[in-house]
Amino acid sequence: MRPYFLTLLLLTFLCTCASAQNLELFESFTNHAVLQRNVDHPMWGWAKPRTVVKVLIGEHKLSVKTDKAGRWEVSLPPMGAGGPYKISVQAKSEGILLEDIYFGDVYLLSGQSNMGWQLTNSDPDGIRAQAIADPLIRELKVKKAYDGKPRQHLDIDENYSEEWIVGTASGIKNFSAVGSYFAHYLRKDVDVPIGLLHSSWGGSRIEPWMRPTADGMNPDLDETEDMMAKAGIPARKQFAEDFPGRNVPTEDEGRAKGWMTDDFNDASWPTMALPTYWEPEGYPSVDGIFYFRRSFTLTEAQAASTATLYLGAIDDGDITHVNGNKVGSYPNAHNTDRIYEVPVGILHQGENTIAIRVNDSGVNGGFSGMAEDLKLETAAGIIPLAGDWKFNIGKFTVGGRFNQMPVILYNAMIAPLEKYPLTGVLWYQGESNSGSGDNVKYAQLMKGLIKDWRDFFANPDLPFYWVQLANYTAPPKSANEPGWAVLRQSQTAALELPRTGQAVITDIGEAGDIHPKNKWEVGRRLSLHALKDIYDKDVVAVSPMVNSIKSINGRVVVSFSSIGGGLVVKPNAANDQRYPYFAEGFTVEDTDGKWHFASGLVSEDDNGVVLVTPPGITVKKVRYAWASNPERANLFSKEGLPATPFEMVVD
Repeated sequence: MRPYFLTLLLLTFLCTCASAQNLELFESFTNHAVLQRNVDHPMWGWAKPRTVVKVLIGEHKLSVKTDKAGRWEVSLPPMGAGGPYKISVQAKSEGILLEDIYFGDVYLLSGQSNMGWQLTNSDPDGIRAQAIADPLIRELKVKKAYDGKPRQHLDIDENYSEEWIVGTASGIKNFSAVGSYFAHYLRKDVDVPIGLLHSSWGGSRIEPWMRPTADGMNPDLDETEDMMAKAGIPARKQFAEDFPGRNVPTEDEGRAKGWMTDDFNDASWPTMALPTYWEPEGYPSVDGIFYFRRSFTLTEAQAASTATLYLGAIDDGDITHVNGNKVGSYPNAHNTDRIYEVPVGILHQGENTIAIRVNDSGVNGGFSGMAEDLKLETAAGIIPLAGDWKFNIGKFTVGGRFNQMPVILYNAMIAPLEKYPLTGVLWYQGESNSGSGDNVKYAQLMKGLIKDWRDFFANPDLPFYWVQLANYTAPPKSANEPGWAVLRQSQTAALELPRTGQAVITDIGEAGDIHPKNKWEVGRRLSLHALKDIYDKDVVAVSPMVNSIKSINGRVVVSFSSIGGGLVVKPNAANDQRYPYFAEGFTVEDTDGKWHFASGLVSEDDNGVVLVTPPGITVKKVRYAWASNPERANLFSKEGLPATPFEMVVD
């Protein structure tokens, strides 16, 4: 062993880690770290100002002097895949020794709870963890944090480890399930250590992860401003317009003021078109309590018997009154459809009133169902209830939902990583932006995020792969229930950017769980993009995508690209097994604007599907898998990748 290294090692052993120590490393440089291979890798930290810092790795000796603020940075030479290495850092009498360091490929994992979903949650008995345990898969968990201004330091989640976690059976069970399987499938084909730098927050919107200068963000935001201080400004401005002269309420007095009674005069209240969340209606970042009221008229026959009130899902909780009588309540059930029986005697001929108190403690607040979900069903007919409702605000709070506010997650959980070398980014997010209006805007935001992070990490070709939202909630009852399909279309739009890829998973979700358990197939489908684009493997990575729709001799022919070995129908439990060759999941719009279910036959000559449509209609638009839970969609490539959902006009 060389005398120089012996001296450094001795200094390390003599050194303590007490708070008085001045030599620090940036938080990602720990034992067991995976650093990006084949690049000049920056390594930095802090020590006393104007101090010489020496770094030793293998035969390479580096030296630099700290600046007046005490920051230092060196550039580690390009290293091929492999290890283990030791990195020794010395500043005067202080020393730090890092051990078990590998060079490989580092992926940044981000998004919301489906990215944060741990392997153990899909593997309670540990069988899968045992099967994919691999000491050359490693993860560093970034702690959930927020800040009004960009940080220099990165908080590591000490609940798991302050160091990179090695992917043993006991370690990998706490990894991101998507990330661990992505890495597992990469390493089946590529002998390179994989590092997962995991920075996600459950329930987060996309805007908190972006700089204010990113495309699609509010152009009025100043990157130097404190985003937390600014978060409540838009909603307070809207409140002043809707309720002039009134102070923002901090304690709910709505029930005490009679807002739930049948005879309350709500003529001065503003209106909001339901169903919707209140965030896109002018109240972003607002939690609290909103009241909604609506009058409707019944005939004698409609009021004579028991009725059923359908409100769709309400986020988070509700208390619902009809004509001053409580008919139902869910304290906290944001995914549950409200279906309340209205007993005989509550309704009456003429004008009736519904009053709903909605409380929200995080993420979106309001009504998330479709327009047709909002109705009163009587024995003598249905009364639609979608449209303008009177509303008022009982309690208005801003500041508790840090994962909803623009920029502040970026400031704490991404900004410290500026120019950090990466192989690629994995992104799993969108559920929190799936509301009306948000879902369309998401296309620009998604592209803005990709371009923003590529600029931030100083890598214009940084590969960026994401997971399209899974199938979720009850299957559609009609041919026109878009739901999450609009958000999926916005995700697909980001494929316009180069070096991007999307894992379509509309076949492996769960109707009753927003966190589908099958993360192994999600990780595998993501890995296909990396294997093809980064590692030049001969694999099919892209799901079939619509190419054109033409009306040919009275037939509607849907052509696809990226079909791999060809298109196939994959029967599932939702489809009629008597017709195993029919492609299901299509809907078509006629010239009157009415939507119909349709099916089709795979045509090898056309690389697509010839639709079987209802007789006597002219089709002007076609959709596929166009619902929150398109359970009947059964069109795949022969490689097992589901066709990408779409909406397209007939040419």
